[in-house]
Amino acid sequence: MSIVKNIFFGFLLTLVIILSYSSPAFADSKKQKELKIIAELKQSIEDLGETPTKRITGKHNLRKDYIAALEEQLKKLKKLKKIDEKKQALMDDLINQIKELDPDAKINIEISSDPLEKDKDIIALKKQLDEITKINKKNKEEAAATAKKEADAKAKEEEKKKKRDEIILQVKKEIYFLGGTPILEFEVESEDEYVSALRQQIEKLKEEKDAEEKRIAESIPDWFIIPPGGSETLFYIRGTAISDNLQYSLDFATNAALRELSKRLDSQLSSKVKEIFAQKGMGEEQSSKIEIEAISTTVAKEVNVSDFKVVETKIVNLDGGSYRAFVLLEYPVVKAYKTFVEEIEESPELKGRLTKIKNTDVFKDLKNSIEEYSGS
Repeated sequence: MSIVKNIFFGFLLTLVIILSYSSPAFADSKKQKELKIIAELKQSIEDLGETPTKRITGKHNLRKDYIAALEEQLKKLKKLKKIDEKKQALMDDLINQIKELDPDAKINIEISSDPLEKDKDIIALKKQLDEITKINKKNKEEAAATAKKEADAKAKEEEKKKKRDEIILQVKKEIYFLGGTPILEFEVESEDEYVSALRQQIEKLKEEKDAEEKRIAESIPDWFIIPPGGSETLFYIRGTAISDNLQYSLDFATNAALRELSKRLDSQLSSKVKEIFAQKGMGEEQSSKIEIEAISTTVAKEVNVSDFKVVETKIVNLDGGSYRAFVLLEYPVVKAYKTFVEEIEESPELKGRLTKIKNTDVFKDLKNSIEEYSGS
């Protein structure tokens, strides 16, 4: 029994000795751990832009309570930080919109570290954004209205110019028709006066034209108004023309008369062809008729210019240095008849019908006229 007691008391003594040495070491280890946690918590709070709360006084376990306070502060900060991030994103977006609308705009807020103040900042930014949006909208509407007004004015001016150009073109055509040359625009002081000046030019040209036509009418020779009657074998043909060259005016008038002669010959010979085929039952001989008609057309077109004679001429001086010539030609139609008859007699296509054609009264009259003219 005594042995057992001795062993028990020895164990207790050893345990007490061990515990007396281990308690300070354990306490030191716990303190270091708590201090480390405090340092980490404070660093996290500072990283979030805040100041760690001060130590709590008047409590038994200061480090434990301080850790709890720091953890609570950090928890609130992290929660609040998320809100701030959203608010900051919204503020950044509002600021960007303001800058896009007005690059020179001064932001009407001072960024505060107080979360409660940031709500006011957002409100101020939204208000500023609304004001700038309204101003921009008004400016755009005014700009659009101004642009429309300018476009309408430009379109109206262009339409006015178009009508003016059309009037000028029409007036110029009339001036050219009257034989004048339109004045140039730089010869008048203003655009408005130009159309008026052109119209005045037209009126003057018309007056000159009327006076000239009256003078020409008074100067037209009687033989041109009522030419000699002529006969079956003799034509009188008249012609007139204007040129700034005296000789050309005569030549052109003569050519005009010869063109008229060709038309009259064509009509005269065509009439003879019809009379030939109306006689002796030749109406059904179409091939012969076609050949003789071709001959008559050729003879009419190929009038020998040496066969006509100029009977009368007159030249009138016109305003502007031009000349109007009047001519009267005499042409012996029997010469055309002679060519016509010779072509018929020599035509291979008419060889089988020649006797029948020669027996017509028309052909005989043509031969007689040629013989009488040649005998004279």
